[in-house]
Amino acid sequence: MNSLSLSLRGKGAARALGISLAAFHELQNPRSPRFDPRFPAKIHLGPRSVVYSLADLQAYLEICKASTQPSKGGEQ
Repeated sequence: MNSLSLSLRGKGAARALGISLAAFHELQNPRSPRFDPRFPAKIHLGPRSVVYSLADLQAYLEICKASTQPSKGGEQ
């Protein structure tokens, strides 16, 4: 991992994904219908301090983008 990688707190991470803070938390909650196990893991800096890797968030967006695009082989 690059030691200079950027990290964001919850509100900034939600903003980077373009979703509300509530939706951001729902994606991480296994009890929520919006739960997504592919969502990037939290990075704990302390007992009450959590950040998210910007690179991981960007990779997550690419995964979501790829899974919603139709396959090119089936188009005519």
